[in-house]
Amino acid sequence: MKSNYPLVSVLINNYNNENYCVQSINSILKQNYKKIEIIFYDDFSNDLSLHKVTKLKSKKLKIIKNTIRGKNYSFNQMNGIFKSLDKSKGEIVCILDADDFFKENKIKQIVNFFKKNKQQEILFDRPFNYFNKDNIYKSSVNFKERLYKWPIFPPTSCMSFRKKSLKKAEKKIFVKNFQDIWFDFRVATYFSIKKDQFNILDDHLTYYRHHSTNYDKKFRKYF
Repeated sequence: MKSNYPLVSVLINNYNNENYCVQSINSILKQNYKKIEIIFYDDFSNDLSLHKVTKLKSKKLKIIKNTIRGKNYSFNQMNGIFKSLDKSKGEIVCILDADDFFKENKIKQIVNFFKKNKQQEILFDRPFNYFNKDNIYKSSVNFKERLYKWPIFPPTSCMSFRKKSLKKAEKKIFVKNFQDIWFDFRVATYFSIKKDQFNILDDHLTYYRHHSTNYDKKFRKYF
């Protein structure tokens, strides 16, 4: 990879995703863009997640083991993302939940966008809805539409940033109020309002897994 291409840090947040986390990591290792690092943050899982991940032999993989888990899931998620951000070295950051995974050309397309759009700081791609290997379809949600005046955004795993910009946003969005407001909504709202930026690729590049423990389903029901 030519030196003028930036390092991309993929921040993977994990809690008890032993059935999915290896696939998530492998989807990064198999990218056709190779200048990457993976920061895998385990939020004190009590399953076999860490056991499986530590068996993966890759110099691109760094593991952070959290030893104290809070009681609020949304704050735990933000804490994991920003601790991983502190350890990352990439100019561009992609966020990935440990139960989701990327299409093999995603990072290359993310990099190309940021190289061509020097003033843009945030980018979304579109998700595949993944229920199982025989039930996958492209999301048809119009994310630029405001449903009942309540904004909707692609899921967390569809978000990429310039690292410096996300770091500056941290103090604005990591406010320990409104525990039912998750990272994706906070950061997307911040960049939309404060920065007037809502960039979304037309390509579906992220496999968003649907299963019984998805917290965004509970979030949408709450609102």
